[in-house]
Amino acid sequence: MSLRALPFEDEDEQRRLSVFHLVGLAAGGVIGSGWMLGAGQAFRKAGSDAWLAWLFGGLLMLLIAGVMVELGTAAPKTGGLIFLPLQSSGEVVATVVAAGLWLVYAINLASEAVAMTKALSGWRVQGLLDGSDTLTDRGWCYALVFMAVISAVNLVAPRIFFRINSWLTVLKVLVPVLTVVLLIAAGFDDRGGTAVAHGDGKGAAAALSAVVGSGVIYAYVGFQGPLDFAGNVKRRPPGEAARLRRAVFGTIVGSMVLYIALQAVFTQYHDARWSAADMGSSPYAHFAAATGLFWLGVLLRVNGVVSPMGAGLVFAHALTREVAALSRAHLTHRGLQTARKASLNRRHDVYWLVLVVDFFIAAVALRALGGSWSALVAATGVLTLVVYAVPGVALVSLREHLPGYSGRRRDAHEVLARASFALVALILYGAGWAFLWQGLAALAVGCVLLLWLPSLAQWLPAFGRIYDAKVHVTQFREWRTRPSAQAAVWLLGHLTVLMLLTLFLGDSPIGLHHKVLGGFLAVVTALVSFEGLVRASRRHIRQVPPMLPTPGAGPTVVAPTPIAVSE
Repeated sequence: MSLRALPFEDEDEQRRLSVFHLVGLAAGGVIGSGWMLGAGQAFRKAGSDAWLAWLFGGLLMLLIAGVMVELGTAAPKTGGLIFLPLQSSGEVVATVVAAGLWLVYAINLASEAVAMTKALSGWRVQGLLDGSDTLTDRGWCYALVFMAVISAVNLVAPRIFFRINSWLTVLKVLVPVLTVVLLIAAGFDDRGGTAVAHGDGKGAAAALSAVVGSGVIYAYVGFQGPLDFAGNVKRRPPGEAARLRRAVFGTIVGSMVLYIALQAVFTQYHDARWSAADMGSSPYAHFAAATGLFWLGVLLRVNGVVSPMGAGLVFAHALTREVAALSRAHLTHRGLQTARKASLNRRHDVYWLVLVVDFFIAAVALRALGGSWSALVAATGVLTLVVYAVPGVALVSLREHLPGYSGRRRDAHEVLARASFALVALILYGAGWAFLWQGLAALAVGCVLLLWLPSLAQWLPAFGRIYDAKVHVTQFREWRTRPSAQAAVWLLGHLTVLMLLTLFLGDSPIGLHHKVLGGFLAVVTALVSFEGLVRASRRHIRQVPPMLPTPGAGPTVVAPTPIAVSE
């Protein structure tokens, strides 16, 4: 049968978002709990060099964003993080990306709820955290309540949601900016603690490890919010592309400056005599109290609940659109794809069923990772980098099918795509085995579920009546001749090799030269895997021409030729 653009597929793309709304999505996702809790984690790993972790993470995000924005503006599609890899590389690669993206957004719900619970403990609510700073059973119940609240707020009409989120983001940005200004103005003296000597830094290698393990990547995640809604951007001058670029790049650059400044404040005010329990959920509130700015401390403690909640709202809302794209491709239950089937009513246009599934996944992750904020954000960091690596493959593979740019511009973006893919591999390698295996194990579980549930539905008719999706796992049987399966083998093989390098060389006690060798091999294998992915994807495109939206031409998908969809 031929796959054509269907009317319900355009429903999500009728709403038009301004730069204010787009920045609300980007900054609202970025400014969450990471800036409050990440500085202490980074400091423990890298000492006074912790600011380098925020610099490395921000530069990596700028590089990745350059690739993702180029792809998102050339083919603007709501739900594009799943839709575009599907068009370039086929169903199995799209399933791997979807599993990672779904887990990132769902685990974010759990991690922000944990941050809100930790903030309550700063208000002297007893019994929420144990001695290791993880949730008790009572704290776990509080986190579940916060997750339910975030999901419930997403049930309001989208026009109200975007208005609430945008103004909430303004408040969330003002508080950390005010914190930096006032604490710097208060002076780096003995009132706030003892300054850390310059020689207490642990070097660039420790800072590189902190990028994933200390919540740095987690703190930057969310800039892609406007790209999740790329099909909804206003088209009048200055146009879709300009609005997306301003929102994404402006958010990354602004947050990078803010995070480095916050880390500098933390490093200068930190005193080794203060424990994590002394400082509570927000060290900056403790610093404010130490300098006599009690009102700022109160504001920061309130923001400790508000800021994570705002970020959770953005991720939960964006996930509904990405899962809808996944459902339309029949990679998961088809009943999740339309507002008519999965929302409260046409007026609200909310995918409540996705929110229910999201809540369940987040609860499982919360329990599996022991209610630890650090463990949740480390898993999120690994999964995020895997998801962010694939748009570069899609951009290079779809080169001939995207709107015509100059050859020089295309070549430049191809270089950026390869560089971002290699750097992602290097950052994952530097994160270490302890973080990498947990994130990739979660990805494996997600892939198995998405790939095998359709087969289970065929074997069990009763289950098939409630879960309706196409079987794609059988493509691996034809991996020698089927390009889409070959692309998936290249991607999964790359991740497997990266795990082995990290296990045997990354955490090797033998010596520094073994770790350097492992990093070199990680980059080399990443570049080889990238070329293999692109070649397999291009062969897939020749067999199944992509259906891509045209910038500024409305949400209708343009198909160069009819696409045969296997049943």
